[in-house]
Amino acid sequence: MEVKLIRKFKGHSGSNVYLMSAEDKIFVRKQFNVERNYERLTVLQNYVRVPKILMFSKGDEILDMEYIHGQDMRSYLLTNSPNRLIDFLIDSIKKFSRNTTWKEYTQTYNEMLSWMDIRTHPFPFSKADLIARLPRNAFRTVYHGDMTLENILYSQEQQQFVFIDPVTVKYDSALFDLAKLRQDLDCKWFLREKSSYLDNKLAKIKNSLFEELKTSPDDNLLILMLLRVFLHCEEESREYHFVVKEINRLWKK
Repeated sequence: MEVKLIRKFKGHSGSNVYLMSAEDKIFVRKQFNVERNYERLTVLQNYVRVPKILMFSKGDEILDMEYIHGQDMRSYLLTNSPNRLIDFLIDSIKKFSRNTTWKEYTQTYNEMLSWMDIRTHPFPFSKADLIARLPRNAFRTVYHGDMTLENILYSQEQQQFVFIDPVTVKYDSALFDLAKLRQDLDCKWFLREKSSYLDNKLAKIKNSLFEELKTSPDDNLLILMLLRVFLHCEEESREYHFVVKEINRLWKK
């Protein structure tokens, strides 16, 4: 069977992602550091719509997945009310949160932020400063791991939203998924290349989510999520300056 490359996708995951074809069928191939995606897809397929797994080779570090033909959330929100997206996000978070266990996250914070002890960074706080502001305990739940608007598509054919690119991480709670969403809802990361006036719709999504889920936005958790992006940004790039500016703005609030 001949496998052909159609194009390579851009991303910040540390993996290579390709659109491929074989026997006139299109699929997505992800290579390198894919076991965490395979594991998360396997979990989430029991809760929400995600791409079907076509093939996983742990030794070759290859994951082939169903290609979802759909609208990105910038395009969707430009022409649609945010109400269906709001319902989808609330329903997903509630499904993720049905079975919970209480977890202490201080050790996780220390481990995931250990790079701040040895690496020069442009932030006006230390690892200890940030950890002191973060919630010590939270409910561990099912989670997406990288719940951004960029990782949601709307399939017009299937008339539904689809989560893509979930990943197993140590921030294993829907609490961190909500903070990750604010990377787009508050900081507008997903609009960094194509600026669009979506402020009112994004504010409605955020307010509806936190009101319905009976929790409050925590800017320190948002900083924590932005630091994940910072680690993958090339120094002095546009993305680097974007993240640094947002983190510093949030810290001073």
